[in-house]
Amino acid sequence: MSKEKKIFWIIIFNSLIVISEIFFGIISNSFALIADALHNTGDVLAIAITYMAIKLGAKKTTFKYTFGFIKAEMMAAFTNTMFLFITMLYMIYESINRFLNPEVIEPGYMIVVGTIAVIANGVSAYILHSLGVEHDHGHDHSHDHSHEHNHHHHGDANIQSAYLHMLSDALISVGVVVAGIFIYYFKIYYIDSVLTIIFSIYILKHSYPLLKKSFLSLMDVNTTDVSQESLDEIIKSDKSILEYNDLHISRPSSKFNFISFHIVLDDDELSLSNIEKITHSIKHKLEHIGFNHILIQVDSSKHLKNQTHCDYNGAVI
Repeated sequence: MSKEKKIFWIIIFNSLIVISEIFFGIISNSFALIADALHNTGDVLAIAITYMAIKLGAKKTTFKYTFGFIKAEMMAAFTNTMFLFITMLYMIYESINRFLNPEVIEPGYMIVVGTIAVIANGVSAYILHSLGVEHDHGHDHSHDHSHEHNHHHHGDANIQSAYLHMLSDALISVGVVVAGIFIYYFKIYYIDSVLTIIFSIYILKHSYPLLKKSFLSLMDVNTTDVSQESLDEIIKSDKSILEYNDLHISRPSSKFNFISFHIVLDDDELSLSNIEKITHSIKHKLEHIGFNHILIQVDSSKHLKNQTHCDYNGAVI
């Protein structure tokens, strides 16, 4: 079964769980079940966003969309994780209210429906986790200008965010079951709120790195481990290179590291073959440290700028 079909069935399966939790939550007067259903509803929407992002990411580049939809992965990851953050904060807020004002709850439905939700969410999380670490061979972004693509295997941030949603669902459903057991045997109604707060904080902690990663990617921030000193050493390795400028480094998806810059040559009379040897050597070294989309423009000495980064509106960035 393809990746898209697996995610589609996860959406259908979890939608049925949401309907069941709302129905039995109303019958049992269980806020935990209804809150879990609302949380699951958000996660179903998140998985739907993931599904659409995969579909968009598979589209080929066009004259209008010269980058294709390469950022769909990070856009979906950021949207999903931000929604997860908001949901968890809301769950903490509501749990505090329930802790201060506990209500009588029928635990039987909590235990049964919660157990079904644990199994469903656990299976969904397992499938998404396996999809997130699969190697993706379906994208071939070919271009005619001077850059190289060398695919490295990275986890899909989009699917990883969906996995975190399903994992959070499974954990909260575990809380529902445990709370139901304690309420059934000991009439400790506040245990529902306590477990929800604990799980929510755990999920927030483990979701933050992905939220940060996707946000920085959308902002085209350089998140590589390459230092400027090592980059200087690579690019200025040939004695005919006076400087490099207009540097841009970004990571638009988990699979690509982009870099583009201008090199200024000392000798304006170099032949094309010699220039190609210089740029080929630089590209080879950059590929070795993880860049797989490389664009180099060659300038003469009259284009010296005495700075590495771009100058937008006269302000050095």
